[in-house]
Amino acid sequence: MTDFKTLTLNRQIAASPERVFTLITTRDGRAAWSAPSDTAMVIIDEFDCRPGGTERTRCGPKEAPDFQIHTTFHKVDRDCMASTENLVIGGQLLSTSLCTHDIAAQDGGTQLTVTLQIASYAGDELFADYAQGWTAALDNLSRLTAETADA
Repeated sequence: MTDFKTLTLNRQIAASPERVFTLITTRDGRAAWSAPSDTAMVIIDEFDCRPGGTERTRCGPKEAPDFQIHTTFHKVDRDCMASTENLVIGGQLLSTSLCTHDIAAQDGGTQLTVTLQIASYAGDELFADYAQGWTAALDNLSRLTAETADA
């Protein structure tokens, strides 16, 4: 049985929409904020962020980054990025999601809205992992933009 959930995460980021767009659409930018904690890692093995391009990453605890994420980018514009992701471990497909990043100028910074429409093939407990991982990664993105603004 497939479980479905939509998660919407919002961040007011103290950086221009152009800066936020760069951080979410470049290999170095994504590598700088994607790991949700100091005990986790994200390894970007392949990166081609353009419509039809793909990203291949491995992630998880630093001692065992066994989760694979296969991403296909569909829309890559300054105000919106849309992609689909397959989450795989040990050759088994755990979930498929549509990820949309809406980027808008607001109050001298950026309003970033990330919407995840998730189909889980591994039970509904996977949704808490999505929420935790994406919440922490977006917190990292917010901190990173604040640090670079202060520098």
